Amino acid sequence: MTKYIIMKTILPILLISIVLFSCSKQGDVKPTSTDSTKTNNGHLSATSDPTVKLSHDDSIHMAAFIIYPQNVKTSVNGKTLNLVFDERVNIFLMADAYEQTYAVHLKEDFKKSVLAAFDFSTEGENGVTAYNYVEDNLNNIRFKTVTDTLIKGVKVKKIAVHRQLTFSKTYDSQQLATDQQNIILSHYQDFITFSAYTYYKQKNYPTTSAVAFVKYGN
Repeated sequence: MTKYIIMKTILPILLISIVLFSCSKQGDVKPTSTDSTKTNNGHLSATSDPTVKLSHDDSIHMAAFIIYPQNVKTSVNGKTLNLVFDERVNIFLMADAYEQTYAVHLKEDFKKSVLAAFDFSTEGENGVTAYNYVEDNLNNIRFKTVTDTLIKGVKVKKIAVHRQLTFSKTYDSQQLATDQQNIILSHYQDFITFSAYTYYKQKNYPTTSAVAFVKYGN
C-alpha cells in the first residue's frame, strides 16, 4: 500500500487505477482528485467527483490532461474586436482502454473568461465554418494527432488537439472596440475548464476535467 500512497501523488486518475488494481481487490474504487490548477505548469492532471465510486472499468477509461495556459490574441479591425483563441490540449488515455473506445469527447467551458460574452466561429470539417458551435467528438475533427507514449512505464495514448476559435464583437466605434481590448488585456485571472469523457458500447464513462488560465495578448 506504500507504493499506492507514493504513486497517487504523481499519476492522474487513469494511471492511479493501475496502482489501485494492484493494491486492492478488483471492484469499486474511489477516484483520487489531483489539483487541476497544476495544468498551468503543464503537469499531468485530472479531476473527478471524489465521492463517486468507480469500477475498475470506469477508472481505466477516464482521461487525463496536460494543458498549458491558453493564448488568446486580441486585435481591432475597424469597429470589430477579435479574440483568436489558440486551443492546445493534450489528452491521455490508457492504451489498452483506448482500443476499447468508440469516441473521445472534449468540451470547453468559457464561463470564467471574457470569451463567454462573445460570439465565435471555428473551421469545421472540409473547411466549413461553424458559428457558436464546437465539435466535441474528436473522431470528427481533423485538428488533432494521436500518438503512443509512455508515462511511468505505462503505455498511453496521447491525443493532441490544436484548433482555433475566433471570438468577435462589433462596437459603435473603433475607440470603443479599442477600449474594450485594453480592458481585456488587463485580465489575468480568467480561466477555461476543459472536460473529457469516452464512449464505448452504449456507455458514457465518467467525465474528468482540468483548468487552464488564459493569457491575452496582441
